[in-house]
Amino acid sequence: MYRGSILIVACFVALLPGIAMHDARASETDQFTLPSPPLDDVGRDLGARVIEIIGAETAKLNLRIDEKMQGNPRAATEAVDERDFVTGVYEQVGVGVPESTLERAIRYGTFPGRRVLFQTGYSESIYAWVFAPVPFALMPAASSPTVRLYGLDLGTDKIGHIFQQGYEYFNRYEDALGKDADEPTALAAAVKYGVLTELGLYGVLLTGVYSNGDLAANYAGLKFYRNLFHEIRIGGETIAPILERDGAHWIINPDRDNADVLKPYITEHLNEAYNPSKYMFNVDRIREHVRERCALWVKQVPDFSEANYRAHLERTKTWFGEPYGWDLPDANAANLLRCFGPPGSQPDRDPAGM
Repeated sequence: MYRGSILIVACFVALLPGIAMHDARASETDQFTLPSPPLDDVGRDLGARVIEIIGAETAKLNLRIDEKMQGNPRAATEAVDERDFVTGVYEQVGVGVPESTLERAIRYGTFPGRRVLFQTGYSESIYAWVFAPVPFALMPAASSPTVRLYGLDLGTDKIGHIFQQGYEYFNRYEDALGKDADEPTALAAAVKYGVLTELGLYGVLLTGVYSNGDLAANYAGLKFYRNLFHEIRIGGETIAPILERDGAHWIINPDRDNADVLKPYITEHLNEAYNPSKYMFNVDRIREHVRERCALWVKQVPDFSEANYRAHLERTKTWFGEPYGWDLPDANAANLLRCFGPPGSQPDRDPAGM
């Protein structure tokens, strides 16, 4: 089985030369299994680090502007190389295999007196005794623990997807715009790339899991990098650029210069209980594991009800109305709808079809 799985991986790599092999990753996570008691929040810790990095990169940018102005005063009004700046930020936040810089900072950092990570043992996770195309791909050592950012539980892998795969999305988006594509076409090009990676080396091919949460994190990362210099919309809210001009130089927008800088991009889409994955193997087994967790959800989550949970499932099908690659046929779904009613009475179905 192992040799066959490796052969499949090799074949897929040959078919998808455009996927960045140096960033290949497949790490699953489990938000159906709740931390008890709840985790301490490190969203503002992460946001403060990102603001620090953006500030340092902005100082470098202004130094380059000053150097150019010495020989050419008109350099003060020249357009900045946005992609070069974004790359500088990425190199501080998103580099690393299999975990990115800030992903490692949260997973292996020290937070004295605070409980910031939660990871179950293999037999206690929803992936217990579930088949994966590559053996041991769903074991705890290859999986991501749960962390809490801005009140939301998510896998630490989502931090990596935001900053690493989000950067890959950003480059594909910018490349498409450079070829005169319109905004929807450029976004679609980035999403198409992400879907291919999730079907392959980042998901199905190694773990048998197509993670809608991963794709949402990729998309949120694109929005983050785009938002450095440009206004974006998230749902009905307009988010001001993180950077703004100040004469010849650039500064961090005072309204964004705080530890909540990442909060707009951390949404329910990144929690894999609210935005379940498409499971390719042993779906019934995963469904039973999920149902076993219902009692703790009822006890620990104050607003946990069938209506509220269906609303989560419906909202996460798009990223505030924008397609991001979500795909979840009923046959591959396992979710918390099974908590409402007797065993077997609630199929794991698309809420729009119920």
